[in-house]
Amino acid sequence: MRVRTFLGVLLAVVAAIAVAYISNLNTESLAIRFALTPTVSVSLGWALIVCFLLGFLPTVSVLLAQTLKKDLASRRARRLEREAKSLDRSFRRAVDYQCDGLWGKASAELEGLLAERPEDFSTLLRYGEVLRSRGRAEEALKIHRRASVLYPRSVAVLYQLADDYAARGDDEVAEQVLERILRDFPGQGLRGLRRKRNELLSRLDWRDAMRAQEKIGALIAEAGDVSELEKEAAVRTGLTYQRAVTLLKEDRTEEANELLDELLDEEPRFVPGLILKGEVELVRDDPDAAVAAWRRGFEAVGSPVFLMRIEDHFIERQQPLEAISTLHALRDVGESDILPRFFLGRLYHRLEMHDEAFKALESLSEELEGSRSFHFLMGKVQQRRGDLDLAMKSYLECAQRAGAGEGEFVCRACGAHSSDWRDRCQECGSWNSVELDFAEEAFSADELGVRLAPAQSIYDRDWHPRD
Repeated sequence: MRVRTFLGVLLAVVAAIAVAYISNLNTESLAIRFALTPTVSVSLGWALIVCFLLGFLPTVSVLLAQTLKKDLASRRARRLEREAKSLDRSFRRAVDYQCDGLWGKASAELEGLLAERPEDFSTLLRYGEVLRSRGRAEEALKIHRRASVLYPRSVAVLYQLADDYAARGDDEVAEQVLERILRDFPGQGLRGLRRKRNELLSRLDWRDAMRAQEKIGALIAEAGDVSELEKEAAVRTGLTYQRAVTLLKEDRTEEANELLDELLDEEPRFVPGLILKGEVELVRDDPDAAVAAWRRGFEAVGSPVFLMRIEDHFIERQQPLEAISTLHALRDVGESDILPRFFLGRLYHRLEMHDEAFKALESLSEELEGSRSFHFLMGKVQQRRGDLDLAMKSYLECAQRAGAGEGEFVCRACGAHSSDWRDRCQECGSWNSVELDFAEEAFSADELGVRLAPAQSIYDRDWHPRD
């Protein structure tokens, strides 16, 4: 019992006792007849009681009604709060199910929520997204259409509608929705353009992707966002490179060369562009110029990719002596000779010159003690020389240092591994980011003489290339 209630009851008891005591003292006076009319009269005590009730009951009734109303409102508010908390917990469970890929459970939770809150923005948006993920694009479209009627100025709903139409196979309608976002919401259409560009990139449609990229650059430039402009400029570099690749495939060599010159003027350490520069010279039937281009690339960047391309070039032309002399000459280029010496040993191994390979690699045993690629190659050389015990020791050393194979490559942007070098990472879509995995072998770029160039990455987290 509350203190206020207890005091009220106590006061009422004291008042009742006082009234009884006073009434007992004035029994004769209270028994006097009080005339209401010439013929009707009551005792004075009853008259006082009636007067008291006529003045007290209305006030008490009003106070009681207000108290009951307040109590009911409080009970209703607490009930609604409990229901809201329950619905919020249900929504959070649905989000957790969605993140875990449990689409059926997420759908059931959101369907129940929608029955309770049929116009809730977040529930409509997420329920449609879950339905689309379950392959029910038509139902998702209906949900998001309802949301678009309730929230006609929501850009998020329009993006969901575009995804619904795309999932249903109506690419033209999806494109129209994205164009509407650009037209009606110019400040928020950047995401749609990026999504369109990334979709074009996943289809390897470099020409249209470049057009979309130019629109993105124009929007960002108009907004004056320098950091975003720098990011998009990096993507533009990659697209320019792909355009040059396309031109070269179409035998438009001079156009490809001019485009590469422009690209390398802006980004002189763009490895794929430097490699392609040599390929252009090969198409021109000038192998010496090609080798010279790759040598300049190695001198500028120090990437082992150039050494590999030079080696492959001479092996393909059955000119092993030229390959050996070129790698010998490159030992004096740059701040470190570790890579040329390592690749020279690798070349000797490819040419079945195992004694020379052993001598070249043995001279690197201290510098490359922590390299798994070194121990793997050393094991192969020792095996071919017949030193099986030493070969086994090298293989075990390689296994202890992660057990990777020869020449493993890694993307500096996303960490994806591949067995051979690529100009563009197939996992994250970055250009100029794939390098020989020396970094994980406890060697810094400075120790190897490699001068890192910026990776040209796609900066949209929601995009995953399909090529």
